[in-house]
Amino acid sequence: MNDDLCAISRPLSSLKELNDWSPNDRSAYCRSRVPFCQAGNRIQRPKLLVCHDMKGGYLEDRFIQGVVNSDCYRFNHWWSIDTFIYFSHHFVTLPPPCWIDAGHRHGVKVLGTLITEWKPGQEICEEFLKDEKMFQNTADQLVRMAQYYQFDGWLINIENELSSEKTVALKEFLCYLTKQMHLQIRGSEVIWYDSIILDGSLSWQNELNDKNNCFFESCDGIFLNYTWNASNLQSTAELAKSCGRLQDVYVGVDIFGRGCFGNGGFNTDAAMEVAASLDLSVALFGIGWTHERLEAGQSFTDNDERFWNLLQQFCVERRVVSLPLVTSFCQGWGQKYYFRGQTNACGTEDTRSKRRTCSPFAVLPATLMLVDNTADSLSRAEDSLGFG
Repeated sequence: MNDDLCAISRPLSSLKELNDWSPNDRSAYCRSRVPFCQAGNRIQRPKLLVCHDMKGGYLEDRFIQGVVNSDCYRFNHWWSIDTFIYFSHHFVTLPPPCWIDAGHRHGVKVLGTLITEWKPGQEICEEFLKDEKMFQNTADQLVRMAQYYQFDGWLINIENELSSEKTVALKEFLCYLTKQMHLQIRGSEVIWYDSIILDGSLSWQNELNDKNNCFFESCDGIFLNYTWNASNLQSTAELAKSCGRLQDVYVGVDIFGRGCFGNGGFNTDAAMEVAASLDLSVALFGIGWTHERLEAGQSFTDNDERFWNLLQQFCVERRVVSLPLVTSFCQGWGQKYYFRGQTNACGTEDTRSKRRTCSPFAVLPATLMLVDNTADSLSRAEDSLGFG
């Protein structure tokens, strides 16, 4: 499929691209059209965040109008999570609208990612942290993009060393970005990844402590690196509780098991049990593992359900709060495209290029749960689209 001929979602790879960004005719296709639905009861409890990092990102999900392949990765457990981060190793990762739409239908916040790494990342940081005007302009652009594309915040991941002077500016940038996001987007979040510390060293702490607490204090939460032990989490919980922010700490769990407690995979529940015992939130990294590690003859659906069934004891699902409940029972993928129960189109190059609302295949499941009792919601159910 030729990217130049399709409406696709793209990341930004440089500071210049970020500074030059403004909406245009092509970017209009990449906007979410689904408002955030405050679905279900949200009691005070530990939260569950998933960070989707799969083969570099922007796979089939980058095609706004869908793809013919019905065997790509899809996510079916929106009601078990609170936040979804779309991650790649590009400088600015913008979530494709299919993820934003599906998340918003289920009351899940969807975040993009800003990441800098190693020497090239250090050079980018040196430039945008040069002075207050520069870092405020960078933050303002991030806010504008989140507003335009209709997603809910950012993961900030600085994986390179900085001078102590630039580290002070970084903390001010993080504080300014968080404040502006809150002013412009209701319910938005900025989350910091446990990476560099107060003196500018790149030193993953695997816990919350006095070396990274200044960044935690400047935003809405911290995503801990995943090579922690039980002692790390105990001291983390003590410090976070003293700040009154116990559940703003997300314990990183790498499902691929790279140095992670329990070794990930189908033992991921072991790590979640430790976090749950301390009332800390959890961030699952690499949920595409259930698709990437399929062996010959294995079913992705069976693999994925086995994985999530092991975690359900630690997931506090959000419940429907009013009736009627309206749903098409559509998971957003399949071999045919339906409108009002009738086959409407099939997966061909011609139909895919016509218009966004008639794409023959969705990339992601979006089991539509409209929890309100208005006549409008019922009429939308009659006009529902489906795949099968």
